[in-house]
Amino acid sequence: MIIETKEDVVRLSGTLHKNQWMTIKAAANLLLVDHPEGIIVDCSGMQGISDDGAKTFLEAMRDIEAAHSRIIVANLPEQVMTKCRSIPGVRSQLPIADSVEAARASLRSARITHSMAHSADGAKRGALIFVPLLADIDLSYGVAIAQRMAGSSKTEIRLVYLLEVGRTLPLNAPMPEQEESAIKTLVQVRALANAQQGHVVENVERVREAVDGIVATAKAQNAGKIIIGLSKAPEEGEESEKVARLIQVLIKRAHCEVIIARKNQNE
Repeated sequence: MIIETKEDVVRLSGTLHKNQWMTIKAAANLLLVDHPEGIIVDCSGMQGISDDGAKTFLEAMRDIEAAHSRIIVANLPEQVMTKCRSIPGVRSQLPIADSVEAARASLRSARITHSMAHSADGAKRGALIFVPLLADIDLSYGVAIAQRMAGSSKTEIRLVYLLEVGRTLPLNAPMPEQEESAIKTLVQVRALANAQQGHVVENVERVREAVDGIVATAKAQNAGKIIIGLSKAPEEGEESEKVARLIQVLIKRAHCEVIIARKNQNE
């Protein structure tokens, strides 16, 4: 097995006869110093893999998950993929992309949202106001209410896009369409937020389910308020049921103040 590194890629070639994760991990950690948003393990040059070699990906999966690192495996040959499928949990938990380009695009989106989340200065702030960004609620109204409540204070308004990841996938799995949608939404909301003064920060949180993600993220970020903007009261229908459930769960489980703001119907 030959291990090469270049820019943000660790490239593997040859046959993986034994567990070599520690060697690959050492190379990956060096690259992560210059590429903290994440790196790629390119397996396009692999020609075969043994049962012991397959344990490389089992340990990789565990380490990546434990360290919350963004290490994406790309270009897994079919025979290697078949061997990985024989190990319980590996295929469903290892972040895999079809190509280096797809993996890099996923990492790029993470870099953009990471930059957004750390774009503000270090001024002392008041209690954080958390505005979840979901398809079924009125984003512009939620932002407007948050900025109205923050006023001229240094209260931080945190706009968080909840990217739902199915339980059959690892949380760091590349999701090109959803990641692109997240970036577009954050750009649009930032434009709305810039219409008024305020300390606004945006970021993406990968969650299994939006409702649980809001509760957990708000608590982790020590939010003082959660604001949900609605263009109208929830009625019948699947989308309205989601909103009604969201409100019910937040009121029951959120650790902080929950504000449900419905737009004046005469506006």
